[in-house]
Amino acid sequence: MKLEGKVAFVTGGGTGIGKSAAIALAKEGAKVMVMGRRPDPLQETVKEIEAAGGTARYFAGDVTEQADLEQIRDIIDREWGRLDIMVNNAGSGMRKAFMDTTLDELDYLYKIDLRSVFAVTQVMLPLMQKNEGGSIINVSSILGVFGGKYSTAYCAMKGGVVQFTRALASEIGPSIRVNCLCPSHIITPMMQPEIDRLEAAGKMDKLNRLFPMKRVGYPEDMDGSIIFFASDDSRWLTGNIFIIDGGMSCYV
Repeated sequence: MKLEGKVAFVTGGGTGIGKSAAIALAKEGAKVMVMGRRPDPLQETVKEIEAAGGTARYFAGDVTEQADLEQIRDIIDREWGRLDIMVNNAGSGMRKAFMDTTLDELDYLYKIDLRSVFAVTQVMLPLMQKNEGGSIINVSSILGVFGGKYSTAYCAMKGGVVQFTRALASEIGPSIRVNCLCPSHIITPMMQPEIDRLEAAGKMDKLNRLFPMKRVGYPEDMDGSIIFFASDDSRWLTGNIFIIDGGMSCYV
């Protein structure tokens, strides 16, 4: 197993990409702490990991609250004494025209999608540095690289995550690597309403045809890349912006 003896922390670990990532990391031998706001989905993630013979814990908290972040850091330190892998996955989305986007909505997205990545990393970094090595994996979006209409606020925040990744990689290397994953359409609970809308309108086939792989993605399609960047297989890679989109950007 590639991650035997490692400790991983995943935000937004109760559903979607975060849940799948946590399970994949545990399968490779990592002890995993998952964080999110709702305890029930987190408990399900932990149950699935433990049923497969892995080790996991959960913490119900808010990534925008400094006190919650400090508490979970201290729990990880007491429980396992180290942190090797961090997946900044928690986030929110919004599809809305620029002139219709309120400043309150912009501030909300900022707190969830960009500020939390900065805050989580700042709180957890000393624990990672304690063992002189590790990997930070930030989950952004293809829209943070290429942009897209009716998503100005979301694109701005996810673009911020991209540049945060590059800047931090240059600052804290070589012992800690920082890379960014930029997925396209991944079917998660957050995206499900949009998928339902497309299916109801008979447009799902049209969306699938946009991809050279001829389908949208699923959380499990992210797992291999997450394991790659978490493990020593990517030991000379940092500051990378890795697009996971079924080939959709070939058409951009």
